[in-house]
Amino acid sequence: MNKTASDILHPRFTQEEISQKVKALASEIAKDYKKLNPVLICVLKGGVYFFTDLTRAIPFSVEIDFVQAKSYSGTVSLGKVDLIKDINTDLSDRHVILVEDILDTGFTLQYLVRHIFTRNPASLEIVTLLLKERKNILEFPVKYVGWRIPDEFVVGYGLDFDGKYRNLPDIHVLEPGDYNV
Repeated sequence: MNKTASDILHPRFTQEEISQKVKALASEIAKDYKKLNPVLICVLKGGVYFFTDLTRAIPFSVEIDFVQAKSYSGTVSLGKVDLIKDINTDLSDRHVILVEDILDTGFTLQYLVRHIFTRNPASLEIVTLLLKERKNILEFPVKYVGWRIPDEFVVGYGLDFDGKYRNLPDIHVLEPGDYNV
C-alpha cells in the first residue's frame, strides 16, 4: 500500500518557530557585521527560503549572491560535489557569510568553503538553519546555528526529497522508507 504525504511527514518546526529563529540569527549577524558590508551567499536550491527571510530580517543593506552544488540523490550522498552555479561577485577582501539550510555530512559545505577561500575573502562565516548531530567532515567552524537536530531526514522550508516538499512552510521529519509520492 502506498503511503500518503500525511503518513510519512511528522512536524518538527512550525512556520512561527522558524520565523522567530531566523530573526534571532539575523540579529546576531547584524550585531557582528553592521559596518562590514558583508556579502551573503545562498547555497541553492534548499537555502533559498531561509536566505530570503534571513536577508530581509537584517536591518541594513547587504550584497547577495548564489552558488549551487549537488551532492545528493534522494536521501543518499553521491560522494562527490558538482558545482552547478558559481558565485559572480568579486569576494576579494570582502566579508562573506555562506547561508546554508542544513549541515548534514559537511561534504558539500567543505567543498564550498575551499572554493570561496580561493577568492581571497577578508573573512568567511557560515550560518545554517539546521545542524545534524552526527559526525561531519567540515573542517571549518559554523558560527551561526539555528537548531541542532538528530540524524533524520527533514523536508519543507526549502529542504526536499527528490524535489518534493520543498515548498512546505513548516519543517517536517520524513519517515524512513521507500516512497512513491
